[in-house]
Amino acid sequence: MNAAADLPHVLVVDDNPDASEVLALLIETEGFTAATAATLAQAREQVASHRPDLVFLDLNLPDGNGIDLLAELKNDQTTSSIKVVLLSGLLKPHLKDEAHLLGASAVLLKPLDHGQLSAALDHAR
Repeated sequence: MNAAADLPHVLVVDDNPDASEVLALLIETEGFTAATAATLAQAREQVASHRPDLVFLDLNLPDGNGIDLLAELKNDQTTSSIKVVLLSGLLKPHLKDEAHLLGASAVLLKPLDHGQLSAALDHAR
């Protein structure tokens, strides 16, 4: 049996490759497996093929808005249980409210500090 298959899986969706790789490495040091996606299209493919337990989802992506993917995940019975943490470099109050109404577990300002990351991962365990 593959031990990695038993670990919770996290998907990091961010179009900044350095930011997504660093976050994925930090997630792996916390005892999770991690994958990255740079677009909504790649994120949809990852969700369909690897069904993550948690998604860290950037708000602004080259092919759309992270809010759109959040809504898709939460409105689909097969993915509605996936926890989603929305990330943004600039948070506007109405977006934070909208994300929570759509089912986001948290809405956090980038860059994340270790405490925020740990809290989000604890919530996904």
